[in-house]
Amino acid sequence: MTFIYSLTLFISAFLLFWVQLWVGKLLLPLLGGAPGVWNTCMVFFQTVLLLGYGYAHILSTRLQPRYQAIAHTIFLLVPLTLLPLSLPLGINPPSSNNPIVWLLGILVVSVGLPSLAIATTAPLLQRWFALVTKSSDPYFLYAASNAGSLLSLISYPLLIETNFSLSQQSYMWAGGYGILAGLIAICAIGLGISSLGEEVSLNLSNQKLETPKFIKLTELIKLAKSTNIPTIRQQFRWLVLAFLPASLLLGATTYITTDIAAVPLFWAIPLIVYLITFILAFAKNPWFNHQKLLSLLPVLLTTLVISFLLQIMRPITLLVPLHLLGLFVVGYICHGELAKDRPEPNHLTLFYLWISAGGVAGGIFNAIASPLLFTSILEYPLILIISFLLLPKLTNNDLGNDTKPNFRFSVPISLGLILATLGIGFTLRFIWSDWLGIILVISLWIGAYKAFNLSKIRLVVGLLLFSLMGQFSLTTMGKVLVSDRSFFGVYRVVSQEQGEYYSLFHGTTLHGKQSRDPQSKLEPLTYFSHTGPIGQVFSYLSDKSNQPSRIAVLGLGVGTLASYARSGEEWDFYEIDPVVAKIATNPQYFSFLSDSLNNPISPIKNQIILGDGRLQLAKAPDNYYDLLVMDAFSSDAIPTHLVTLEAIQLYLRKLKENGIIAINISNRFINLEPVLTSLAQQLQLVSYSQIDRSITPQQKSRGKTASQWVIIARNIESLGTLTTDSRWYSSITRNTKTNSNSTVWTDDFSDIWQVLRLDDFNYESN
Repeated sequence: MTFIYSLTLFISAFLLFWVQLWVGKLLLPLLGGAPGVWNTCMVFFQTVLLLGYGYAHILSTRLQPRYQAIAHTIFLLVPLTLLPLSLPLGINPPSSNNPIVWLLGILVVSVGLPSLAIATTAPLLQRWFALVTKSSDPYFLYAASNAGSLLSLISYPLLIETNFSLSQQSYMWAGGYGILAGLIAICAIGLGISSLGEEVSLNLSNQKLETPKFIKLTELIKLAKSTNIPTIRQQFRWLVLAFLPASLLLGATTYITTDIAAVPLFWAIPLIVYLITFILAFAKNPWFNHQKLLSLLPVLLTTLVISFLLQIMRPITLLVPLHLLGLFVVGYICHGELAKDRPEPNHLTLFYLWISAGGVAGGIFNAIASPLLFTSILEYPLILIISFLLLPKLTNNDLGNDTKPNFRFSVPISLGLILATLGIGFTLRFIWSDWLGIILVISLWIGAYKAFNLSKIRLVVGLLLFSLMGQFSLTTMGKVLVSDRSFFGVYRVVSQEQGEYYSLFHGTTLHGKQSRDPQSKLEPLTYFSHTGPIGQVFSYLSDKSNQPSRIAVLGLGVGTLASYARSGEEWDFYEIDPVVAKIATNPQYFSFLSDSLNNPISPIKNQIILGDGRLQLAKAPDNYYDLLVMDAFSSDAIPTHLVTLEAIQLYLRKLKENGIIAINISNRFINLEPVLTSLAQQLQLVSYSQIDRSITPQQKSRGKTASQWVIIARNIESLGTLTTDSRWYSSITRNTKTNSNSTVWTDDFSDIWQVLRLDDFNYESN
């Protein structure tokens, strides 16, 4: 019986994570591959878990076991009518508004009901197991459930994604759901048989008291104690202990994958750490006492908070493990306390309901509220500080009463270091930038003070830290002029080299740079330099007798390419993020667009088209553009849906017969040249590439950066003298010589593993 229940819980968790990863891969490209997409998906599935756990709680406390078995079996059959899963046809994300509501709606329609059916499994089957086996501690099954989640998370990118298309995965998942429904039916039959002729007491409210009409208060208290009903305070504690690691999971994921290491698939690593803490905490024999990790909190969390404030991003090999260790320590302490405080099996579903509610609260705070409240990923250090101040109290191990002198002395030192750092970076200019979010956090902290009877000293320290956190402005990148945040990430306009240049950063990725010198402000910099590959393309086009008149650019940046515009030309910039458009069109920071539009000598017509580049480009007339430039970065990765077979076919339809596609593939971790070469071969096109790394000290001082470009055309004549330029090489010929065959990427299949740049990690990119 234990094996059947363990296997069922394992498969249910595996399928729930699989569908989350599957639908995430479908939706990520439509929204530029932004971390916000993954965070929103996390919130959705956490909400589904909450609803599923609520269903399990109601079912197990309102119906006798045999009726539970019947009702749940029927409920499991309903989603079978919706399989195999697929996205609604003709979906288009909003072009100007925050897409969170749209994204949640798509998730509800496409995977909502099947996911909800699976989400009910973990608490309900553990309750059934306790009833069937008379077990007093079925919580070890929770480790089996989390092991299924962990295996799904690991096997998806390594095995499933690399070997099966998205449509094939949909049919495979449908088969897995059928197997799960069969296993749950077996458990339901066993539950029904074991409960025949037997009435099971569900909870205190349903108990029939063999007493007179009136019962003494002392007897009522005695009866309540005998059932060990969790108190309101205890339930709130469960909520907080689940909230902290859930919030840190999303905060650490966003911060690591945008500000430290924009490595493909790296978002999975923090989630693996999070799941491992659950598995270890709820195992029959815990790995070690989680309270021993409390001594690490002062040094570890102080280091993480200060490194965040100062924007210290190197070395990656040290910082990334530190942030993951911080997540592990907080997660294991919180989940260890939850496991230690688990109630009797008759309150199991209530326990999981509060854990799920805490996860949803953490997800909503990070994925939905924080992008609206903060102009940076400020929620991450704020939750680190709350964890630092609150966890010793939640573990009944108050800072002042701890028996370890080194821990007791390290706390004021750590807090002093954080306060000193906040004092150094105090800037009145930013005093109101995050005021609404700071007020919310302060309100939550006051609520925690009341709920957990915190000391007044701890209350005051927390209030001081949170107030100063929103006024910090100091970075190693330069002087921050403005910071703004959208669903797609955090953007900073930074003044560098004593104000000689303004640069736009998305995380750590440079999206554009402009000189403040009036004599050279129209000079294209970074990977758009005159001497770089794209500069050579425009030089060639300017020498043609039939010069291009219409240019499409996918990815606006700061509008640098507009510096190549000539009189009478029409330029269309496709940009997914309204915040980028707002910054690029503000001449206070960048003037490439305004100068080219208002230049009395060579005025051009330009427009910014908001929305996903591929979806919006599809609305343009066919055979319309002479040149299409693709520079659509999401942090340091190019959205895969812009480099698939269907995408290239769309670009060709929108180009004139002799049109050219120029794609910026400069990237530290992904080598897209084999992918584009395979696409060119499949469509019988010509493809040339150039890696421009030879940058002189003088060029570097003027803002030029290394870059890698690929140009594609229908015929070699369209590329003209570029094909005889020694700096360019035929990527198809090179691909043939090296036998570097890459699978053709389509909207239904792409394999990121085959293009990871493992041998060139230090590639100097944007």
